Amino acid sequence: MVFAENQYQEGTRDTAWVFPGTALDGFSSGLESLFSQHVLRLPNRCTLLIEGDECRAVYYVRAGWLALSKALEGGQNQIIDFALPGDIVDPSGADGVTASVTVEALTDGALAAMPYRSWEAMTGEQPALHHLAHRMESAMHARRAERMLRLGRGAAEMRLAYALVEFCIRISPDSDGRNCEFHIPLTQQQLGDYVGLSSVHVCRTLRRMARNGILEMRDHMDIRVLDPRSLACLAGVDVEALKRAIMPQGA
Repeated sequence: MVFAENQYQEGTRDTAWVFPGTALDGFSSGLESLFSQHVLRLPNRCTLLIEGDECRAVYYVRAGWLALSKALEGGQNQIIDFALPGDIVDPSGADGVTASVTVEALTDGALAAMPYRSWEAMTGEQPALHHLAHRMESAMHARRAERMLRLGRGAAEMRLAYALVEFCIRISPDSDGRNCEFHIPLTQQQLGDYVGLSSVHVCRTLRRMARNGILEMRDHMDIRVLDPRSLACLAGVDVEALKRAIMPQGA
């Protein structure tokens, strides 16, 4: 299902539009008025944009998970990143009008689809918001650089361990790392598309981590980290340093 950008509900006031505990807190009085005019609700498994489409908006993720991906002509898919609640997503390339990635909803979700002019006006009027958006973009680049390093140089366990550490930090930023439990709404194939592994390799690696007492899995992709020190060691990260790099604090 492809979801056209012009399907967002212009002028619709969403009284339940409350910003989550993210770096955007503190701007909510001004942003709520603007964002609520551009409400976009996405059903699970719909496609918001296809790579190469005209892109006319910046998206603020209110709820749900988005996958940003690219594909080769032969159909091989690579998930570049996930957008989680609180993230700002600008899918356009350098020309400012063409989507550089495909954007798909992995769950039911809610976005603010803000036309570029509205977003530029808002950030121009609020320098602190402009600064914060820049820091969020820097965090995104840091996150992708860390994963790219492991995709290019790391073995399967390192790639998967890094992804799990990153998810834990992004989903539970206040966690001290000792009792991190989280759900990722992904199939093993989608997780493999993120870390550059086959679904079979993902399954085997997760089972090996479970056998070694590093984590446990319940139901489908309900993860509980039992040994965060070992997981961080496999990932090759200092968790606190990684958190500072990929989780921008409030301005």
